[in-house]
Amino acid sequence: MRIYYTDKYEGGPGESHRLLQQVLALHTGDKELAKTLIGVMKKGEHGKPYIEGFSCFSISHTGNIWAVLIADSEYEDCGLDIQLSRKCNYMAIAERWFAPEDVATITSADEFFRIWTRREALVKALGGTVYDAGLNAVTGDCLTAGGKEYMISDISVANVPGLYAAICFCRNCNERQE
Repeated sequence: MRIYYTDKYEGGPGESHRLLQQVLALHTGDKELAKTLIGVMKKGEHGKPYIEGFSCFSISHTGNIWAVLIADSEYEDCGLDIQLSRKCNYMAIAERWFAPEDVATITSADEFFRIWTRREALVKALGGTVYDAGLNAVTGDCLTAGGKEYMISDISVANVPGLYAAICFCRNCNERQE
């Protein structure tokens, strides 16, 4: 897996497509292929972009930071989430959306944002929505969801204070499970 990111994101879907095309050109070494891949990109049921026959990828952005995680193959489900910290009523949000086991671990805004990015990364790997009820706790490094085993990991980005980030990928997705 590879993660590409920039701190020069200006916002909007057009900008995200432009950045993804640049990353695909870098990743594949072929600008024309990248342009073609962007042209055939589709969205799943809940809006997750994908390209048939190409590696799974996951896009996230917060503030002026944009990032994409590209899996090693099209059969490896993956999710990435990045989030800059901000003031919010984090306990109210956690109590409404997080698994009780996750809520029990939250003692600070730092822990809230760490759990939030892990949850979002899992949701993106599953192709679901943040509003999915009944998601497993994400405080551990390994969990089962949708009949598959997933690994979740916090990641750090140097020189970006207040940025929380997590990746999630399927451990047993060598074959696409229908």
